[in-house]
Amino acid sequence: MKCKRLAAAKLNLLLDLTGTFSDGYHGIYTIMQSVGIYDTVVLEKTTQGVSMTCDAAGIPADERNTAWKAAVCFFHETGMDGGVNIQLQKQIPSGAGMAGGSADAAAVLDGLNELYGSPMTKTELMRLAAKIGADVPFCLLGGTALCQNIGELCTPLPRLSDLFFVCVQPKSPVSTAQAYAAYDRLQNVRHPAKEVALNAYLRGDLTEFFRQSANVFEQAVDVPGRAEIKSVMRAFRCDFTQMTGSGSVVFGVFHDEKTAEDCAAAIRRGGRKAMVTIPVDKGIM
Repeated sequence: MKCKRLAAAKLNLLLDLTGTFSDGYHGIYTIMQSVGIYDTVVLEKTTQGVSMTCDAAGIPADERNTAWKAAVCFFHETGMDGGVNIQLQKQIPSGAGMAGGSADAAAVLDGLNELYGSPMTKTELMRLAAKIGADVPFCLLGGTALCQNIGELCTPLPRLSDLFFVCVQPKSPVSTAQAYAAYDRLQNVRHPAKEVALNAYLRGDLTEFFRQSANVFEQAVDVPGRAEIKSVMRAFRCDFTQMTGSGSVVFGVFHDEKTAEDCAAAIRRGGRKAMVTIPVDKGIM
């Protein structure tokens, strides 16, 4: 028995860190958006254990992979005997801040729940997702949401539509662990006015929302080429440009599809990878 899931990438429209818990985890306050760039996750029910294949070089297809960890957690949580073979077909770039690993993990949880007769409710799956990684609950929920604490508090927000994102991958990926370590070394962090930004979003004032938004990791993570990418996006009159997650992808927000495509084409001529995508309402399809 098999099932297939499409796992959507995400962008952080706003990202702040609110402190450190006693266990070392950082508190987050972030507004996330699912976008139409998908990994394909195919799950085949087996009799025992977890196995995995992946079509992307450099992605571990073993217990180091977040999707593998999600499968192990599912069987442990449900107490079910059985197994799964996971096939990953990657389109979400790695080390990019677009939650590729978390999206795959969310797809595994959702797919396994179907393959094994839905032993867990959506609420229970969300709780399990939070044990796997900070972005996994949002990837399971999808759409637009405010996510807080260690990612387990996800509040859906009004749908974001009629926008286009140009996502550019610099040549160097970013290690999440190293990004957090760099943040911890910062002095005098400039935090965004997140409540002001959220209120602007809720009343539909995207101009004010983007004016108040920021990603604190931009103060800690040095991504070669980021300033150049932003300069090109601004030359095409983007509404907003920012790094997503802990890096390295930089995205620009456009209201006009042709302008977004022209911007992406200009960036590609400079030798960088650029994708044009849109907001989507689901994290898993």
